[in-house]
Amino acid sequence: MADKQAKLAAALKKRPSDADYDSRPPPPQPTAESASASQLKLRKSNLLGVVTWEECMAQLDVNGKHDLEQCVETLKKMLGNVLANPAEAKFRKIRVGNPAFQARVYSCKGAPALFKLCGFKDNVEEGQLVLADAADLAPLQKALDQLAALVATRAAAEERKRTEQQQKDAAARAARAQKAQEETAPAAYDAAVAANAAMIVDEDEAMVDAIEEYMDAHPDLKQGRPLDSYAVERQVAGPGGMVVASVAASVGTDYFDYVCHMRRSDGRWVVSKVEAA
Repeated sequence: MADKQAKLAAALKKRPSDADYDSRPPPPQPTAESASASQLKLRKSNLLGVVTWEECMAQLDVNGKHDLEQCVETLKKMLGNVLANPAEAKFRKIRVGNPAFQARVYSCKGAPALFKLCGFKDNVEEGQLVLADAADLAPLQKALDQLAALVATRAAAEERKRTEQQQKDAAARAARAQKAQEETAPAAYDAAVAANAAMIVDEDEAMVDAIEEYMDAHPDLKQGRPLDSYAVERQVAGPGGMVVASVAASVGTDYFDYVCHMRRSDGRWVVSKVEAA
């Protein structure tokens, strides 16, 4: 009996008393910073899987030029039909499996997200995207505005890139021509450039004008390419006052080489023959 009482007393000593609990430090209270971080995490978790307008446009921007232009043109018609005819049920329902819709629109990255942002639902009818009769149409107009801005931004970037590339190519051609001239007759070339720089520029422009006029009159030489720029890279004297010029023609940043036979006649350049190099 005495042994049992001794064991019970020892066990009671090991248990914490009320005083022990009172002496422990209180648990840390959440600060404003930690509460804000928790709210932010909750907000992010609520938005998981939801694409913003900015993210949607970034996805669309990944598509190639032809695919994006085709997608945007089709979207403009589809969304424009809803805005122009809000009571027409046929414009508010799209069959996802339609081959033309898949090829021109829905297969483009970012297009499914755009329809969701506009309010179309894919769980109303099997195989259909449906815009409810009571749905707000403001997102559709926003989509059209965002698409127009995306197309304009891309066009400006492409034009800027094309201009920069043309400037680089022109500088490279000029450097090659100068080096070639300097290697053959450095002193004579320096004197000629110093005295006739303006005349050289005008002469090159006159040659380019004559070449462009000849190419427009002989469209078969373009082989269906919408050539939009010409540059004379090199000139070699030929028999009887003929000049044989190496010409670079461009479509955007793509270049095609030609050999042009031309001569000065009555104060202007006349092209007699152009061949693909």
